[in-house]
Order: sequence, then structure tokens, then C-alpha cells
Amino acid sequence: MEILPCCQLSFALAAPERLDPRIALERALGRCPLAEVEETILQSIPYSGFPAAVESLGWLRELHPEADPFPRNETSQPESFFEQIYGDGQEKVRASLRDRHGDLERWIIEFAYGTVMESSWLSPDAIEALAVSSLIGQARLRPLHSHLRGALRTGHTRKSLTLLLDSLQKVADPKVLRAAAKMLERECSSD
Repeated sequence: MEILPCCQLSFALAAPERLDPRIALERALGRCPLAEVEETILQSIPYSGFPAAVESLGWLRELHPEADPFPRNETSQPESFFEQIYGDGQEKVRASLRDRHGDLERWIIEFAYGTVMESSWLSPDAIEALAVSSLIGQARLRPLHSHLRGALRTGHTRKSLTLLLDSLQKVADPKVLRAAAKMLERECSSD
């Protein structure tokens, strides 16, 4: 999978004021298979919400009315995917979610990790790259830090994540990119 065009689409769905999602969609379609673009949009739901997905899937169908939706993975193990992303820190994340609201932990694990992420045929490292891109678009630094760690846990390297950050240079807030680069540096130097 050529991930960077899809990462830019994920960013655009989260930050349409910084990058027009329709332009990002058309660029992604020019460089990635239709199924990957569609899956990118579906993976954006936990980060950018249903309205962005509904709108962009509508544009996708306008451009490709003949396309059948790509089948979803029917087996779901949200606990294992959550564990893969958060590793030893998963209990701390769970406690933080419970502290914010009693239902939040269950909703995030069952919906975001179970329904959306676990049903994807994308690799965990691709899903994490899309998450990082979306969180950069939203300037959500705390979850960005967690997902940079998750990206490293799923197989990304410092180099691959630096390339991802560089691909967003023209559209992302420079302060957010600097913060992400510092987070990445700290995570990679602590090994």
C-alpha cells in the first residue's frame, strides 16, 4: 500500500480547512487502489466522525458509481488490536477513558477498535499511519503521542514516520509537526 496519499486524505478529513478533502480524495485515487481509498475513509470515522465519511464516500461513489464496497473482515478481536497499539500502557489508557466517562472505554474498544479497526483488511501499521495523520490534522497532541507509539509498535520506523510527517509539511500546522517530531525523537531515543 502506498500510504502517504491515503494519509493525506485522512488528514484532510480531519482538517478540511487546511486541505480540501475532495482534492485529497482525487489525489489518493490517482495513486492508490480504490479499495484502499475507501478503507481509508472508513478508518477515519473514529477520528473525524461519520459526517466526513458520509460526504467523502458520496464523492467516491460519484467518481466510481460502478464500484462495489470492499468486503469487511467479519471476525473481531478489539481487545487484541487495542493491546497491540497501547502495549504495556493499555491499562493506563483504559483508566483514563473510564475517568472521563463511564461508557467511553467500552465505546472506544468495541466501536473504534472492534467495529472499525479490527474489521479492516489494512495492516495495523497502515491503520496507525492514518490515525497519526488525522490527529496531526486535529492538533490532538496527547492521542497523537499514543498513536506515534502505536505506529512504532506496529512496525513503523523513525524513518517511515519522519517521511509521513514530511508529507504533511505543506498542509499541517508547523507547531504541531514540530511537536510530533519531538515526540518521535523522544520515543526513538528511549529504546
